[in-house]
Amino acid sequence: MMASLERSSDAAAELSRLEARIAAMRGVLAGLLQEVALAEHRLSASRASQLVEANERLVVAALSSQTHADTVAGELDEVSRRAELDALTQLPNRALLLDRCAQAMARSQRHGTRFALLFLDLDRFKQINDERGHAAGDEALRQVARRLTEAVRAVDTVSRHSGDEFVVLLADLSQAGDAGIIADKLQAALKAPARMGESDFQLRASIGISIYPDDGTDLQKLITLADAAMYQAKRRQPGGIAFHAAPAGGE
Repeated sequence: MMASLERSSDAAAELSRLEARIAAMRGVLAGLLQEVALAEHRLSASRASQLVEANERLVVAALSSQTHADTVAGELDEVSRRAELDALTQLPNRALLLDRCAQAMARSQRHGTRFALLFLDLDRFKQINDERGHAAGDEALRQVARRLTEAVRAVDTVSRHSGDEFVVLLADLSQAGDAGIIADKLQAALKAPARMGESDFQLRASIGISIYPDDGTDLQKLITLADAAMYQAKRRQPGGIAFHAAPAGGE
């Protein structure tokens, strides 16, 4: 009987020890599970942080690329614009003038209208260069460009041909004689006193006029005819105006 009681007591003690060990192991397991969960959280946060950082780098790179593309596009536009403008006066150059003339010719053919080319040559411009210097001459050319541009319509084109020569395209004319009226207006604009430094001076130009399609349909020929008419005007009297052919009865 005593032996049986001893064995029961030993078994109970052993069971108690096993239960204690099981409880301890459960505690360790719970701790491990917490550490695993914490590690997973840290890993997820790290990945999220990496994704955010990567996304920020992509956004910055995209913005930088767009800025660079915009800069390049702007530079290309500027180069293209400069290629079409006279460097001194910022007026359209010959190439752009011919393009505008081609457009005016197409409109004239569609609508049965005319356009005129006015060839202007400044009188006594060499005197300004000789007496006041080339800087004064350049300023005089810029003033001529501004005055001519302000005296014509938005649909017209003032261009610098070369040196002190300018060509004005008068688009969409119903009558050839209208070109003479505008030429008088240009003369008046040029004759207004101009201030340069401490003194005033007066500009004046001789003007020759050719009409499309009355005088021809070739653009280069029309410019040549207007140039010849300008010399005709200058020979008669500097500061004058001459048509290649007299406009017929307001036509």
